[in-house]
Formats: sequence, C-alpha cells, structure tokens
Amino acid sequence: MSINSNGIKSPGSIHEISKEDFPLIRKIYGEKILTDNYNHHHKIFVIDKYLLTMVNSGDNHYHVFDKNSQEYLGPVGVRGEGPNEWEIPQTTVGQFTKSGDEIHLWNFDFLRGNFNKINLTKTLSSNSAYPVLLDTERINMRDFPYFQLFKGNNGKIYANGWIYETNRVRLKSYNPNTKEVEKSGLFPRIKNSNHLPAEVMNSLYGGSFDKHPSKDVFVQAMFMFDRIDIFDENLNLIRSIVDGENWKDDFYDGNDINPSINFLRPRINGYNGLAVSENFIFALEAKQNEGTDDEIENESFIRIYNWEGEPLAYFEVEHDLSSIDIDEDEGILYATDYSHELVLRFDISNFINDWL
Repeated sequence: MSINSNGIKSPGSIHEISKEDFPLIRKIYGEKILTDNYNHHHKIFVIDKYLLTMVNSGDNHYHVFDKNSQEYLGPVGVRGEGPNEWEIPQTTVGQFTKSGDEIHLWNFDFLRGNFNKINLTKTLSSNSAYPVLLDTERINMRDFPYFQLFKGNNGKIYANGWIYETNRVRLKSYNPNTKEVEKSGLFPRIKNSNHLPAEVMNSLYGGSFDKHPSKDVFVQAMFMFDRIDIFDENLNLIRSIVDGENWKDDFYDGNDINPSINFLRPRINGYNGLAVSENFIFALEAKQNEGTDDEIENESFIRIYNWEGEPLAYFEVEHDLSSIDIDEDEGILYATDYSHELVLRFDISNFINDWL
C-alpha cells in the first residue's frame, strides 16, 4: 500500500462542491418539541424508537423519550465520582445496536478509560439511572488517547484525537485482540506546523466524527477546513468533499498562526456537526464569526450528500443549531438549539423520498 507525504493511505477522489452545485436550496421550518421538559438539552440522538438527549448539568447525563409520543421514559447515567458514575458529560456519540427487542448503547469514559456497552432497554425498565452494563473494554489513554469512540463491526475501536495529543492524526483504530494501532495520517498539510502546541493543532485539525450505521465506513467533517473525508475500515481515504481553497495542502503556514491575536476564529470554514444514515450525510456548517457583531445569531446551514459525495440539498434554518441527527426511515431531522434551550423536529420526508 502506498502512503504519501501526509501519511494518507490510498488517497481518495476529490469532490469539489460549492453551494451553487446543490440541486435544491431550501429554507426549512421546525416544530418545537419536548417543551414541557425542564432539562437544558445539549445534543440529541435518534436511538431506534427512542430520542436520547445529552445534558451538561444536573444529576444525570442523558434523558430518554419515546420518539413518537415524546413521553419521558427516564434518565440514564449518574453524574459523580462513585462506582458506575461518570464525571464528563460528552460520553456517547449515539452508536447503538439491536439484539432482539433490546437496544444497546455504546458509552465511553475518558477518565477511567472505559468503553461500555449499556443495555438501554433494561436500564429504562429498572427505573434507575445507573446503567445496566453488558460489557466494558478498558482502553489506556496513555497508549491510545481519544476524544470520541466507535465500535467497528470488525471488532476494532475507532477514534479521533485527544485535545492534548502530541503525535496527532486524523483518525486511528485499535484492535483489542492484537493491540495493533492503525492511523490515517494528518492532512491537509500545514507548513511549519512542528512548532505549534498540541491544543492549537487540535483546533486546526479537530472535527465532527461519525460512523455509517451498518458499515465500517467513517466520516470526519473538519472544523477549520472546508472538507468532509470518508474512510474505509482500514482508514484508507475513500473520498473527500471540499469547497473553497483552505482544504488544500500548504494553504496555511504555522509561522503565521498566532491564536493570541484571534487568528483562528475568522478563518473557520468547516463544520460543527454531523448526522449520518444508511444513505445520507448531513453536515452542519460551523459559524465563522460566533460571538461577534458580524454573526447572524438565529441562522444555520446544513449540507446534505449521499455517501458517494454527490450533493443533494442545502438547507437554511432560522435557529442557532448546536447538534443534529437524522431518522431516515421516518424522514425526520432532529436538532437542538442549545443557546435558546430548544429541541426541534423537521419533517423532510418528501425530500428523502425524492433522494431515494
């Protein structure tokens, strides 16, 4: 297998897609849901017949609702330092599996190095927020630092990089049986990046990370760079969806990057959220001028592609979206507007039927 100067195995095809290339550009309007629930929901996930929301405060980490009736079914995960409790809130990426009538949710805990498989069905039936654990895999953060984790069908564990990781790559995998680690390499290349501290490299190379629901195919949408990259199970780059110019090698020079003079924020040109389904990739554009007078607060944009990288639609939303998830079967897009304490539901079933 050939590896180029950036450490990319088998460079994939480049799809240059601008806003004008989308066959559909449409403003969509959402319905406010969970309005009677007092929790301040940060992120939302569609977990089969459930909606699972993540919160950053309170006694519990997650709250579960019936997807159709919106009935509150109970909390999951106790915030604390005791046995079977977690301190850090962002401990799931919404990956789940089904076994008969049971739904199993994957959860990870950076501080203890635990990758847990939770029986969500039994946890809800127990009337206790303490999760019923089916399995726990131990991952040493010193050997395999990570920020988010996915379990592959092949048994490997897939991750993106930790905030302070020094030998940073885009994605990596760990085989619990052989202890083998595979890495994707770091790209696009930045000139003279060797002197930049780890937290700056994290700001430059960070991004949303997700897995195809049924296949060992992974997607990362970068925060700074306008590029969405799709990888296979061996972290070969299959294809890249790009726009503009900053996704190219050597667009930036590390000698010019000085975070103390607000170098990064005005140059953000990527994505701040992903939602994937069997057939589609939804990418939430990042806000370039957040916190400045130049920003239009209640405005968000979502780009929709198929897994071949073809553009399908460009949605405009009059809300400050912080997370999205897609229920392809029902044709419903879910979102949170964290700054305004809203959970939203968009019926896009007509569009999905057309795309399929």
